[in-house]
Amino acid sequence: MTDRILDVDGVSVSYGDLTVLRDVNAGVAPGSVVAIVGANGAGKTTLLRTIAGVKSPDAGTITFRGEEISGREPHQLIHRGLTYVPERHRVFPEMTVQENLRTALVPVERDRREAFEQVFELFPILRERRDQEAGTMSGGQQQMLAIAQGLVTDPTLIMLDEPTLGLAPKIVEDIRDTILAISESGVTVLLVDEKVEMAAAVSDEMYLMRKNTLTYLGERGEFEAAYNRILEETVG
Repeated sequence: MTDRILDVDGVSVSYGDLTVLRDVNAGVAPGSVVAIVGANGAGKTTLLRTIAGVKSPDAGTITFRGEEISGREPHQLIHRGLTYVPERHRVFPEMTVQENLRTALVPVERDRREAFEQVFELFPILRERRDQEAGTMSGGQQQMLAIAQGLVTDPTLIMLDEPTLGLAPKIVEDIRDTILAISESGVTVLLVDEKVEMAAAVSDEMYLMRKNTLTYLGERGEFEAAYNRILEETVG
């Protein structure tokens, strides 16, 4: 694939003497949903944090929309159209839904009404609860608000780190449908999730993070067989 909005080339990351990512390569096509699956602690979150500018790579390059962004500050990347919704992203519990969304808009210049309308179309429940304090909502509704905070910045690419973590099966289905709706709206999605079945249901391509390295599992229709084959080789 040559037409990519995001390219990760030979990226290595460490914390002190501990190597967390080793020579990682990945690509994301515009308008696609790409998932990275793998066990907890495999390095998935570190990869997203590095792409988002929270952590600097020791080696390698990261290119977004044709521009190298390695080492850029997160707020600079938000302006470029790259948004990161961290695992267990905390909303401001004493603020209302609208106040949380207004806070998320601070780094960018965008019409508030247009931004709110975009996320309210995706999350009708947030429109209903717009004057409710976020801390009084369910965990699933707070996760929707966290994703909405990322979307109000009008990203070209949104990175979601474990958006279904700790949620009930019905809410997982809602988040799955939301990811598909985000993709259909034209926003590219890079997803990290331990739930392989959910990731497979929404993804165009998939990678497996294992032992600090990334393995490409293929496109839709290919990656489940590749994933199962790797598991069998590991057990064997």
